[in-house]
Amino acid sequence: MVNHNHIVPLSLDEFYDIFLPVSLDRKSHRRSTTLRAAFSQLDQGGDKLWHTQAIVDQFKKVVNDPKLAPGLKLDLSPHPPVDPEDGWAAVNQKIDGALFHGGCKLTNGRPNHVEHLVSVVFKGGDVAENDPFRNICEKASLVQGPEPDTSSQLSRAQFTKDAEKFFSRQPRTHLFTLFVVSRYFRIMRWDHSGVVITPPADYVAHPELLYEFLWRVGRASKAQLGFDPTATLIKRGSPEYKLMDQLSQPVATDLPAKRWEPVADGSENNVFEYVRTMFRNSLAKDWPRWKLSIPQVDGSTREFLVGKPCYLEDELIGRATRGYVAVDPAASEEKKKFVWLKDTWRILYGILEAEGVALEYLKQNANDLFGIPTLVCHGDLPGQSTLTPDIWEKIAREQRRSEGVSSVPKVVVPTVPANTEACTVPSTGSRSRKRSREDDDEQQEMLSRSHGAKRRKVNASDVKCPLQRHVHYRIVVEEVGRPLKTFENGHHLVSVIYDCIKAHRSAAQVGILHRDISRGNILIYPTVKEMKDVDGFKGYRKGVTLHGLLTDWELAMDIKESDPRRHACSWPYRLGTWNYMSIALIHDPAKTAEIADELESFFYILLYYAVRFLKSRSCADARAYLESFFDDFGRRPNGEFHCGVVKMLTVKTGELLTGQYPGSHLWFSPAMNHILLTILRWMKARYLVYWHARSQEEAARSQRDTARSQKDSDSAGTSDQALPQRTISVGRREMVTSFLSSLPEISICEPPPSPDPTSEDNVKDAQKLSSHDDVLALLLESIGENPRAGLSACGWSIHDKVPDRYRT
Repeated sequence: MVNHNHIVPLSLDEFYDIFLPVSLDRKSHRRSTTLRAAFSQLDQGGDKLWHTQAIVDQFKKVVNDPKLAPGLKLDLSPHPPVDPEDGWAAVNQKIDGALFHGGCKLTNGRPNHVEHLVSVVFKGGDVAENDPFRNICEKASLVQGPEPDTSSQLSRAQFTKDAEKFFSRQPRTHLFTLFVVSRYFRIMRWDHSGVVITPPADYVAHPELLYEFLWRVGRASKAQLGFDPTATLIKRGSPEYKLMDQLSQPVATDLPAKRWEPVADGSENNVFEYVRTMFRNSLAKDWPRWKLSIPQVDGSTREFLVGKPCYLEDELIGRATRGYVAVDPAASEEKKKFVWLKDTWRILYGILEAEGVALEYLKQNANDLFGIPTLVCHGDLPGQSTLTPDIWEKIAREQRRSEGVSSVPKVVVPTVPANTEACTVPSTGSRSRKRSREDDDEQQEMLSRSHGAKRRKVNASDVKCPLQRHVHYRIVVEEVGRPLKTFENGHHLVSVIYDCIKAHRSAAQVGILHRDISRGNILIYPTVKEMKDVDGFKGYRKGVTLHGLLTDWELAMDIKESDPRRHACSWPYRLGTWNYMSIALIHDPAKTAEIADELESFFYILLYYAVRFLKSRSCADARAYLESFFDDFGRRPNGEFHCGVVKMLTVKTGELLTGQYPGSHLWFSPAMNHILLTILRWMKARYLVYWHARSQEEAARSQRDTARSQKDSDSAGTSDQALPQRTISVGRREMVTSFLSSLPEISICEPPPSPDPTSEDNVKDAQKLSSHDDVLALLLESIGENPRAGLSACGWSIHDKVPDRYRT
């Protein structure tokens, strides 16, 4: 949801001049007079008497008059979308209407997401009650801090949902919304950084203001109205449309993606069945098909055909990533194959390179590319970046001039970032998730309210723009993977994690750190390889292997000591996925990520899938455990987030406590338990050493500057007075609270008094996470060199995977 920190007010005249710079007609005065007469009959003596239906009927009559709004048509959508997967139907939401070009219309009273130009929302009644932006946009001033008005948040969520759905259906750079509330109207411009909104204007007293908006929209180009010029609609019956239908049909030579499945020689380049099925499913009847362009460095352009996204991150603020199974129509028949296309709005920040740059570097420098995606092409889309931060800075400059401040602001106001895939820190009212958390039922509402805090007007000389800048970016790789949850058994799960840690090591050896290890970024990818040394293949020499693929390198960074940017990685938000982030990075957002932090994230992913999908004892409610461990968080009085109690307790004790009864522990197969407990022992030692080093640093700092000691201690989170308030995920609060109450009490931030963090054993164990070698050796020892020789001999069961325990 767009919270008030993402809303930037702008005067109506400036809004028109900046976003819709179109010359007006000389007859505007006469038409304004006509509009005044048309709307005057609605003025019946007070805002509260204005009924929504009366406003809608009059607006439709006015806008559909070609003399008043030439080239435009207003159609209403009294019904929600027909798509059963559309979230609107579930929550009984609908859009009131939309502006179209004259020849377009709605389909059976339902939204036409492909053709609509501007969304329109109508509300009648009392403006004070029905305008959720009333407390924010009374004038062009910057407001920061938490917002206590929950009703306004909920009402704005409806507007955000509206915008999100049109962004998901249309390839857009931005979207305009006309909001009519009683006798007033506002205009909004949404992009992936926030929303710019005008003050309320009285269209009855000043109809020329409304007429000007309609005239500008009618004369604006599609690019000015937010349509992506690099996306072309594929029309039904066209050669490209027919080609997509043809390629979606099953082929006899398609391969099953089953582990160790024998295949015939010469089938290495055959399509796997699941890939073609994904492409076929993307050709949904009621979803448009597009041809997406990607500009190349040499001036050429690559084009790809796509249908419905296989992965859709519909959160408006942030990277808004979409993933498609795509096909290159220009490729020859023998080379025509399916690829993975990612469309995203990457963070535009000086020290972050595009994902394709990292993959190109790894291709040229890494010794082993196994488990790393193969780049096909990539590129930023020209002229497509978010503009809301520019408007924010424009207002800030004006405020600085009015305050007589000429210096550039240097202090960043702490604020809760909205969910982006670069930063899935829980945000107010947002849905923190990665790859849709793989299932809709896993989406957790995470609250981060600061009790008793008040909104405040920010002195413009004190702040930098809190809005993230984004640029539109596309990248294509050869591999089309499957979600990690499709692993076959515990042994296979560990094998996939092993492959991805090897890929991570290959990148780290040439100075590249991934920095976003999460379960959505680990995929399963099938290949055909020689299997002649494996028994039971009945004459076949080749078979299918399902190995791990470490994807989404867009937050990767060069960590070589020689890189001058390595120590200039300041960023106001945490980068990475909160749920699987190391405790050290959660405590200190400014900390430079290390290999140990990334290995800790791999451990959390392994634990997550073990609890959710493998047989285990002493964990009667897997969902409660998963939510408590991965979704629970806290917040200190200074606004900083903190990881949950269960995660901290697990690392501090080195035990997988379940809370089912005193002393109960998670228990899987012997091999899985050995892996988890060994790595957990190393993590416990690492934090003993880490906390000890931090306390020594703070003691030295205290001696240098006693006055600053308490402040530094609070910001570092080592004072008992800075403990966060515990905030539990919405939805199953009572269940999770009950689970947490069964665990022993423990201070979240206080370094443990014992055992000795400087002991030889602890230092030795802590060092095992400073490189990949010990973890890889542990995993390889557990999975074996030739696993088909016998899993039971290695402590594994081939049938240890169970139905999803999160759903039950």
